[in-house]
Amino acid sequence: MMKHYLPFATALIFSLSTQAQYCAPTFQFGCTNWQNQAVVINGINWATDFNCFTSDHTALTANVQAGVPTSMSVTSGTWTGCAVWVDLNNDQEFSDDENLYYQYVGGDPTYTYDFTITVPMNTVSGNYRMRVVAPWGSDGFLETNTNGYGACGAYQYGNFNDFTLSVESTSSVAERTVPTLLQLAPNPVNDVLTITAASTIQQLSVFSADGRLVVDQAGAARGLVHTLDLGALPAGIYQLWCRTEQGVQKATVVKQ
Repeated sequence: MMKHYLPFATALIFSLSTQAQYCAPTFQFGCTNWQNQAVVINGINWATDFNCFTSDHTALTANVQAGVPTSMSVTSGTWTGCAVWVDLNNDQEFSDDENLYYQYVGGDPTYTYDFTITVPMNTVSGNYRMRVVAPWGSDGFLETNTNGYGACGAYQYGNFNDFTLSVESTSSVAERTVPTLLQLAPNPVNDVLTITAASTIQQLSVFSADGRLVVDQAGAARGLVHTLDLGALPAGIYQLWCRTEQGVQKATVVKQ
């Protein structure tokens, strides 16, 4: 009789072994007033329905670029901290070097953490799980926290939520940067960028990934070729706006 069940049992064991699961932190006394209440980052604008035991929100995706600081906002409950991990190697574990933010300030009834996270520049394009932990009385990361720490730690109060980060690598951005009317050299660039346009350049502006104007060169001598010194900018991906007699032309610049 047992022989009839062996193929089914073998298939079941194989199926379970191929469906590895992420570990989850525990919260001994629950999460009622000590949970994540809102998470905002490119493409995600999530707010809790106060069912704080629903943690898997990986259907929600934020788009980020490797090496570029990305603004993020997390509103958490009463006297809770904030800690963010991203599984950068997709091994279904969150290691210490995959923690991108931790802080404990806290407030009553809520506190909003406004910060930036930066996915390492060498991260390949793809989707990665991001975990946001709301730990009561803890920053969620340092071992000195008596109320718990870690992406899968044992906490007294709080909760966690998982989302998806869609990462675009620096190399993929550089490969698709083919301006039709602008020639940029070199790109990627370390310091001085040379811009060649098809018509007279009137103004050059550079914007960071979060939309801030970081370089503005106006009123320079008119011509078809100009240079910009980008050496002081941090590594990342920027948008170049070039105003010419034919209008504004845009291109992507990768700063190494």
